[in-house]
Amino acid sequence: MRLRGIPDPTSRRWRVVAAVLTALAIAAITSTYRVFNNVYDEPAHIATGMEWLSRGTFTLDPQHPPLSRVASAVLPWLAGERFTGNTPMFAEGRLILGRGEHYARVLTLARLGHLPFFLFLVLVTWYWARRLADERTAAFAVGFVVTNPNILAHAGVAGTDTGPAALMPAALLAWSLWLDRPDTRRSIIFGVLLALCGLTKFSAVAYWAPAAVVVALLRARSRPEPMWFLSGARRMFRPFAIAFGSACVVTWSMYRFSVGQVGDLTLPAPQFWLGLSEFFGRAARGHPTYLLGEVGVDGWWYYDLVALLVKTPIPLLLFGAVGAWMAFVEVRKTGRATSAQDSERQLAVPLIGVLAVLVVASAARVDLGVRLDLPIYPMLAILAALGLSAAIAHARTTAPRVAVALLGTWAVAVPVAAHPDHLAYFNVIAGRDPSKILVESNLDWGQDLYRLRDASNALGMDSLRVHYFGTAEFLAVGLERARRLRPNERAAGWIAASETFYAGVWADSALNWLRAYQPVARVGKSIRLYYIVPAR
Repeated sequence: MRLRGIPDPTSRRWRVVAAVLTALAIAAITSTYRVFNNVYDEPAHIATGMEWLSRGTFTLDPQHPPLSRVASAVLPWLAGERFTGNTPMFAEGRLILGRGEHYARVLTLARLGHLPFFLFLVLVTWYWARRLADERTAAFAVGFVVTNPNILAHAGVAGTDTGPAALMPAALLAWSLWLDRPDTRRSIIFGVLLALCGLTKFSAVAYWAPAAVVVALLRARSRPEPMWFLSGARRMFRPFAIAFGSACVVTWSMYRFSVGQVGDLTLPAPQFWLGLSEFFGRAARGHPTYLLGEVGVDGWWYYDLVALLVKTPIPLLLFGAVGAWMAFVEVRKTGRATSAQDSERQLAVPLIGVLAVLVVASAARVDLGVRLDLPIYPMLAILAALGLSAAIAHARTTAPRVAVALLGTWAVAVPVAAHPDHLAYFNVIAGRDPSKILVESNLDWGQDLYRLRDASNALGMDSLRVHYFGTAEFLAVGLERARRLRPNERAAGWIAASETFYAGVWADSALNWLRAYQPVARVGKSIRLYYIVPAR
């Protein structure tokens, strides 16, 4: 029996619910712009995007493609900022940002450039869930997206992680729909979305590719004709050529239709090929990181499993597991193609996407935080929405209804409790001190200098020594009586220590001596504040 006042699952009034949730999420995201200074990578992204806009070149750092970086720079560029070309990319970004109110204004403009990615992520999630189920499930999926602090955090910075979170699932959905009906319109849409996916981050295509193969094999499994691959290859050649051509044109256009030398070859978009080379080279070299009290360079295969376990809201994990089981059961049932089984195979696609991202991320040697796993979340939100709808449908007695209501309330409460520290969010599994599990962009990405400035002013500090994991200038944020600690300097007085360096990441032992002392306060979520009594 449906509760009075609750819209029917097929009612379009659920779209209003989704729209209101999205508007509230946008308000939550934009309200953090002036709470946090620039995180570690933002100056580099602004600088490289500004080079593309000001000079039409992309030479500072091609290992990430241009789209996300141009999004970071386009509004500052429209406001009159320009590329100087006289400094490395981080210093160039700091020059563009400037100091004081100019710094805050330019940083706000850079971050606003990423809201379209967030809105597209919400739209794709809503559209996909609606195709699989109904209006209510689509609204639930949007709810699971906009109450996820990890999504809110990275939608609020000028980075390279929200774009892949939006476009990798979009490209996978487009591929699935294209396989069902590869007409010209779907071929162009698929090609464009795949290109945009790769232009946000090379790793997004690495996530998409294995998922696309599995989805195609699942389709092939249900073909009734024994020689489907011969007739299918002939039928698919033209639409595939349209999709491939669309992807190539969009990709080349983002590199300004450039032609140049790559080794001994003359190729279109040379920075694309150089970027791919750097991307794979970095993946092979690994990267300094931290997990469960250990520092390493080669990463851990279980890093992403741990990160998702402690960084994902519990209701999303629980309902996502229910939806994943539903999808798995439907896949096992699928045999020959029938109209009824079309939706069952579609139900499997978000599950395949989640598993593909997790497998590829676990196999990679570069572990930089849950931000690299963000493409999982829209697809997990769809599964969770399906799980929640199923739970509601099967909750016929008081106890399960109360349990479902409590979990739903918990999901809404998560971002409210975490605000504005979405970046540093951990669930209850992480315990009271999540720095023992993860640091870096999971907890400390250099975001709390404004708060450190306010603490310095409130405590009347004459001087402050800082070992800071970040790229912001102290004077840019108004922190005037601070300087960085020299390597292994043992200072007295006020000491501020970033959690990442305190954990010893980047083989940094400069703060080992501080372990003998207790911090007098925590500044935000990412800085430990000490007062060391000077020796007499």
